[in-house]
Amino acid sequence: MVKKSDWKIVKEMPAETAKFTLEMNLNETDMNLIREGFRPKQMEDKWFIYFEDDTLYIHRSWTGYCRYTAIFLENGIVKVTVNRNPEQYNETNIEIDKIDFNILINGIIGRSSRELMMKYVKMK
Repeated sequence: MVKKSDWKIVKEMPAETAKFTLEMNLNETDMNLIREGFRPKQMEDKWFIYFEDDTLYIHRSWTGYCRYTAIFLENGIVKVTVNRNPEQYNETNIEIDKIDFNILINGIIGRSSRELMMKYVKMK
């Protein structure tokens, strides 16, 4: 299981944030994978992800900036906070953040994100 202390650069979520909720169909196997987190293995890996105190933290691996935090509720609802500090992350479209977050979660649990990627590219 990945821990916060496993990475050299981990910066806290700034005061400037936005929030959204998603409904996700995740089973116990999916949640176990999410709780395991992700530690970058090579330079091309862009994310450092860990689960601590019932919250998932998603950081950019190179800068350490926290992009998302998420709390997964038992009813399939996910409460997400997204970084809105323009010096750390310049996206302002919450719909793009929803897609990006979904893509990241799908990557952790091994689901395809082909449709989401196409939608993401069209929105950018």
